[in-house]
Amino acid sequence: MHSVTYVCAGRVVFTVLYMTTPRPELNPGSAVPLYEQIADWIAAEIAAGRLAHGSKFPDSRVLAEDWGVGYLTVRRAMRELAERGLVVSRVGKGTFVTAPES
Repeated sequence: MHSVTYVCAGRVVFTVLYMTTPRPELNPGSAVPLYEQIADWIAAEIAAGRLAHGSKFPDSRVLAEDWGVGYLTVRRAMRELAERGLVVSRVGKGTFVTAPES
């Protein structure tokens, strides 16, 4: 995974993540739905500090193609992460890692 940070007037505006590798190891035969496996993997990446506050996720369709899952599976995973308070989606802007609670 690598990222590009955009800076404007000396301030970080946002960071775009390129999550080509590593990718989540998914088990389609598991009793745990794929969207939940993806959400758990992303949550672990956030907890480990590999996804920083303010990081912007690539488009859900790009992630779906990279990870070999359906677009709606990625969307459901992002909705699950939003319910957990780990990401926030902004219409027309994208999905971002939220600030950790203190």
